[in-house]
Amino acid sequence: MQNKYSHRRPMSWGERRTATLPRRVQQVSRILLQSLLSFGVPHQAPVGMFRTECLDRHFCLVVKSGFLGSMFRFDIEGASGVHPVSGRRAAQCGYTVLLNPGGDLVLRASYLACDVDSQDVTGPQLLVWFMNTEPDGSESAYPFLLTCPLPHWSPREIVCEENYMEVSARKPTPPLEQRGLEWMTPPPLGSEEGGTKEWRVVFSVPAENPSALSAMREETLSLKEAQLMGYHVNATGTRIILRCAYSAPHAYVMQEKGVILEVISATVFYRHQWTLVMVDTSLACGMHKGELDGSYILWRFPQLLPPLVQVPFEDKGAAVGVAGSFLSDCELQQRGYRLSVGDGVVVIGIPFGADGGSLKSHVMHGQYSQSYSIDLFYMHQWRDAQWDLTQHRSFRPLWTPAVPRTPSIMNLTVPAEGVFSVSLGAFPPDVSLTHLTVGGHVVPILDAEEFGLLISHVPLPNGSHSYLLQVPFSHHLVLQKYLGNRYRRYTLQVNFTLLLIPHGETFSHPASVVCELQDVVFPKIKAQCTDASIRLQLHYGNLETQWWLYIGSHRLEPELVDKGGYWLESGPGYLGVEVPLFGPGMAYEDLSLRGLVASLVVSVMDVDTGIAEHSYIQRCTFPLRELMVCLPDGRMVVLVDTAGTFPPVDPRHTSLLDPSCKPQDSDHSRALFSFRLNSCGTTVSIEGNNLVFMNEVRFSPKGQPAPNQFTHLSYRYRQPIGCHYPINGTREMLIYKSRAGAQISPLTRPRRSLKGQSRWLSFIRGNVSCTPWCGLWR
Repeated sequence: MQNKYSHRRPMSWGERRTATLPRRVQQVSRILLQSLLSFGVPHQAPVGMFRTECLDRHFCLVVKSGFLGSMFRFDIEGASGVHPVSGRRAAQCGYTVLLNPGGDLVLRASYLACDVDSQDVTGPQLLVWFMNTEPDGSESAYPFLLTCPLPHWSPREIVCEENYMEVSARKPTPPLEQRGLEWMTPPPLGSEEGGTKEWRVVFSVPAENPSALSAMREETLSLKEAQLMGYHVNATGTRIILRCAYSAPHAYVMQEKGVILEVISATVFYRHQWTLVMVDTSLACGMHKGELDGSYILWRFPQLLPPLVQVPFEDKGAAVGVAGSFLSDCELQQRGYRLSVGDGVVVIGIPFGADGGSLKSHVMHGQYSQSYSIDLFYMHQWRDAQWDLTQHRSFRPLWTPAVPRTPSIMNLTVPAEGVFSVSLGAFPPDVSLTHLTVGGHVVPILDAEEFGLLISHVPLPNGSHSYLLQVPFSHHLVLQKYLGNRYRRYTLQVNFTLLLIPHGETFSHPASVVCELQDVVFPKIKAQCTDASIRLQLHYGNLETQWWLYIGSHRLEPELVDKGGYWLESGPGYLGVEVPLFGPGMAYEDLSLRGLVASLVVSVMDVDTGIAEHSYIQRCTFPLRELMVCLPDGRMVVLVDTAGTFPPVDPRHTSLLDPSCKPQDSDHSRALFSFRLNSCGTTVSIEGNNLVFMNEVRFSPKGQPAPNQFTHLSYRYRQPIGCHYPINGTREMLIYKSRAGAQISPLTRPRRSLKGQSRWLSFIRGNVSCTPWCGLWR
């Protein structure tokens, strides 16, 4: 059957069909004219607010929830007038009004309902008015002329709707040889005037005496009496109809294969051409409300309904649908629905949360829970001794209690992209994300982007939705841990807080996502020599927050920078450090006429493990004019500058107090001496707690006798030199520099030991010498 509706504007109804059905046009025009007088000017339906559909044997009109006013209703207009759809009359006349899980208003009307105009050519038609109270208190009317294709009726059709039971059976035709004769003697009808006045309905109900075997008692009602008791009995040109609400006066309950049935056993009698005709209009509807079995909701229905079947019985198959529409076998398989028959019972299994149903959220004891409901539609067909084909349709709303559900977390992260992608959900429409907590920081959804977090709302085809959280690995709230071999572990710890609408309950769900990636770029160190310092440039790499920078054995800290005279420069992606020649961390390896050879060891150490992952050594030769070094092993190394003296002094001919102690090396203006303090005429004296070793660099012109300590000859050049050592204590290296010509600002006294004869390793503090040399200390 091709499902198609049409709803037309009232002003164009007279334009519909003028040539093919003139009588029908006149009827519709007359009804519309009366409607205009009753309701006033009708309103045109807004686009997208209404949906019409032809279901199996039913009209369907849906009004979107957002369009509903404070009060609303459906009115049905037909030959008998205008009637609101509500209460007992709705069930008796074949109308069902409900709110679907999305909050939309749904009208479902049987093709055989009251006021339906059944056309043998065009199919059934129904005029519906939707009455809506607007925000200003006024009432608006929206008319819909619903038209569906002509259905192909089976000999007997039974419908178990949510609020009523209905049976329609084909009118029997008496055999030719028995026409004009009575089929029953005596007939249960009087000789009243023709029409439905002569109709009778005979109900069979269980006898009050339970001891009687198969005891059923009968009760005969006229049509008027039946209608007063809530039964609707009517006929079309070809069919007899009986309809009533559940729990009708003559309904009784029985159990078949463990399934509760509500049954009405009824027979309609009427006169046809002086022949008494009877039609079995019995009804039986399954009352099973469904049950939750693991992850499936199960609904059971007996394969054979004894009140409706006369053996022999032949099963003609079954079909399953949702909300009045059948599903194909492919759709059933895709949704995971199951249909099985065993021990005379049909069992339909629907996965919890499957498409076609609706989820509702709850919070129970702080835990997120869900209940599931679905409007099941089931049709069973059979053939028996009485009817060539019976179609039995059931509309059954099924629902489950609230079941704890752990929200789903999916890690969609692609490590190479450097961004965490975490999906939360899916959730029904009644759940909304309000804020999240990352690394102890509470971030409202509206502020997430400003905070560097990207949260996306992802609608899903089945009406649910999920949330996608994206956080860069480099975000300051992402935990990082270096694992070695350039591998790093990124950890995102987040707590989602969600709100149930409209109840306002909240719940939280934590998530921790970990990604390990070989992406570590170690810090890179560059260095260059200047005249008086070593300049370092540390390029951070991408682990800058997990490393300590060591200059020699000193960790770079504000105190070291202040006291050591370091100069810092911060640039994009790097840190610049300038270490002065005599600053802490410098190591001195050699002193020659070319200058002082100093080295600087820079290490990058892992904060957690204390392991130096990367080291760099920079060596520089600093040109010097004068320098004096006192070594802890009792040696002195002195570089003197004779330039600027007058008359000129030839450094090659200089000596110490012992004239035999000549320069180790010299050039045209400088002389380098290296000697032990117990040689070369060195004198020793005590000053307080110190031993003072003194010597002197002298120059005598060539050809002049060399003076000695016993003579009083004068020298053209004399430069006192000396070392101070504590009497009791460790001898340490001291470096002195001449005040005259000092081009390097006083910085530190070295604290390093010397390896061998020419390598110094550490600095110490010392007092300023009283000689023309000043100690450089830190």
